[in-house]
Amino acid sequence: MKILLQGAALAVVLSAGMVIAPVAAVAQTLTVDVDQVYKDSLGGKSGGDQLEAKYGSQLKAAQAKLQTAVTGWNTQVEAAKKVIKPDGTLPPANQAAVDQARQSLNESKAAFDELRQEIQNADQYVKYQILEKLVPVTEKIRKDRKGDVVVPRASVLAFDPANDITATALQQLNTTLTTVSITPPQQNQGAAPAQGTAPAQPAKQQPQTR
Repeated sequence: MKILLQGAALAVVLSAGMVIAPVAAVAQTLTVDVDQVYKDSLGGKSGGDQLEAKYGSQLKAAQAKLQTAVTGWNTQVEAAKKVIKPDGTLPPANQAAVDQARQSLNESKAAFDELRQEIQNADQYVKYQILEKLVPVTEKIRKDRKGDVVVPRASVLAFDPANDITATALQQLNTTLTTVSITPPQQNQGAAPAQGTAPAQPAKQQPQTR
């Protein structure tokens, strides 16, 4: 009986200890939809409007020119197939047309790639400016919410919507950043991709020529 009573007393002590033990703090992970911030923030809209105004018509023209060059190349390849000689040579007129089509295709492709790279660089600079302001905004929210970390929503498989701070971050960001520049400072023109160094891949195989 004494042993049973001691065991019961120990159980009571353990139970009491469990009740009064401090509850360990649960780490809180906050999420923010960075892509939505890029898209919906005032800075993001400012950058998008500027990019469209500066590059929209240029990009359409470059795409149209490239498509015309591709069509011209394919036309000359098909024409050359009909007159190519058994030894693989072409009549001079056809050879000249094929060479001209190839040159036009390579030049159009190089110009399109250069413009696209310039647009991508400008877009990355816009995002850099937004992110530069977003980091301290999210850090302040993290401290206010006593969160452990803030992670991009795209980097997690699942999250608690109650811990998503996108709307709050967006609201606070818009008070500190309303416009951005699309021209990176001290742009190094010498670092631009080489123009026309790599021949474009033809849509169809070129007939063999000497």
